[in-house]
Amino acid sequence: MRITDAMVSNNLVQAVNKTKTRIDKLSIQIATQTKIQKPSDSPGGTIKINRLNSQISQSDTYTNNISNGLSFIDNSIMSMERIQSETAQTITRLTEAENATNGGDYSSYADSITLSLQAIMDAANTEYDGKYIFGGTDFSNVPFGMTADQKAIEVKANDISGNHEIKISSNITQKLNMSGTEIFGTIVKGTGSLNKDAVIGDVTSKQTKVYDALGNEYTLDLTFTKTAANTYSLTYDVLDGSNASVYSSAPSTKEMVFDADTNRLKTIDGSTNQQFNIKIADKKIDFMFNTATLTEKSGASAITLSANQKTDIFNTLFTVKENLRLGIKPTTEQQTAIADFNKHLLAKISEAGNVSNQFTDVKDQLEQQKMILLELVSKEKDVDVAKAVMEMQAEDNSLQMAYKMSAMVMPQSLLNYL
Repeated sequence: MRITDAMVSNNLVQAVNKTKTRIDKLSIQIATQTKIQKPSDSPGGTIKINRLNSQISQSDTYTNNISNGLSFIDNSIMSMERIQSETAQTITRLTEAENATNGGDYSSYADSITLSLQAIMDAANTEYDGKYIFGGTDFSNVPFGMTADQKAIEVKANDISGNHEIKISSNITQKLNMSGTEIFGTIVKGTGSLNKDAVIGDVTSKQTKVYDALGNEYTLDLTFTKTAANTYSLTYDVLDGSNASVYSSAPSTKEMVFDADTNRLKTIDGSTNQQFNIKIADKKIDFMFNTATLTEKSGASAITLSANQKTDIFNTLFTVKENLRLGIKPTTEQQTAIADFNKHLLAKISEAGNVSNQFTDVKDQLEQQKMILLELVSKEKDVDVAKAVMEMQAEDNSLQMAYKMSAMVMPQSLLNYL
């Protein structure tokens, strides 16, 4: 095969153009410090970078959630610590009042309790980022305030039992707040099980003591009636000291449905919310009934009822300070209620602290994970500038050599092509 001058010229021109293209590419990479200018430069690398960037964006979202959550929790802890400090101080003052010999003049102690009650109320109504910390899911109303007759303290918000939850990873959703109900309210909790094998119409009854805002005792009467497989109707009543209902008309029946496979409570009246409010405003009765741990299993029904606290701290302190002004010392039951609230609050502070620690640990993990992801993106995308400069210099040397060689081989025509 005869090699013509045109063939030599074309090959030289193609080689020179390829070298110039590589130099241009390296020049752009050095200027932009990235190896991939468009997806076609590296389809596989582009897909990997997009996937890594998506993970980084998701990690940033979780980190922001945690940062906001930590601020909310820190404010909650500070408010609870303030309340606990006032409660501890109140316990000390009541102990002093119990041992005082002042002829029945307890006005100074009443004044002290009044100030502590105001401080506790103020902390309980704390706002953060436009939300009442202990207001549950009601952000529009102050959680706690005086009744119209100024004789008790009541819940002003529509629902202080709601929970705020945030995602801190793809698989973990964490409860963020301490609701007003679990801190200050009374939650009657039902535990145990109903008989899964019982016939339709089988009845299980249970009673427990509940209290109004003033500490007066009532009886909560519960009746579970099996209506179908895994289904029960729940009727309830609140009875006074003479065993008479405090309701003017009977409250509506609740339908409870259990999961046939897990035996856990699935819904109440079609809702997955497993607690409901029992409130009789004119009697100053207000508490939650929680059914979350009730199950259904084979065997005799066995249900126990217990309350986290008999009455709220607000009305306990309100009653105590009113009695002190009348020269009446606090009862042992009242002092026990305040001491129990203090223990309850310390447990909740510890619980919030554990959540805060969890958030901090997860945030550290997310930040470390982000650094690893950024390194992977960098390896896939970023240019080693020193290496690229050396490569470009080598390509330029090759280009200059090609020019010289072409000038020697075809001095009359190759330069014209160029």
